[in-house]
Amino acid sequence: MIPRRAARVALLVLLLQHGSLHAHHAFSPVYDGSKTVTITGTLTDFKLVNPHAMMTIDVVEKAGKRVVWTVEMPGLLSLTRLGWTEKTVAVGDRLTVSGNPTHTGSARVAFKKIVLANGTELLDPNEDRSSTVEEQRRERARQRQQK
Repeated sequence: MIPRRAARVALLVLLLQHGSLHAHHAFSPVYDGSKTVTITGTLTDFKLVNPHAMMTIDVVEKAGKRVVWTVEMPGLLSLTRLGWTEKTVAVGDRLTVSGNPTHTGSARVAFKKIVLANGTELLDPNEDRSSTVEEQRRERARQRQQK
């Protein structure tokens, strides 16, 4: 009887660990995919790491209040595939960031697009890939219709 109970407990522990390992990648419990916010401010920190790159931006709101925003981004591997390096953005850079806000309204956003002071746009690699795939689908559909 004891070995059977120990096996059940071990199975339960494994299932709970499995769920928590995958839970940190969930987007929708934290961010609202139906909304987009845009913030403009000064980059104070950028960490190009896995599982998520992170940056903080000092934003001065209309009322003059300073708010530190956290920007969550895809990880090191996803960003470096598009040419990102630790020097792509630098502390002190003025950035405009668009992304999905949290459900709670906290000063945190899931990155979709960054516009540098010189006008260069840096896109979320996941968004970039999905638009490319969609463009390829449209092109194949257009070619089928021409036949």
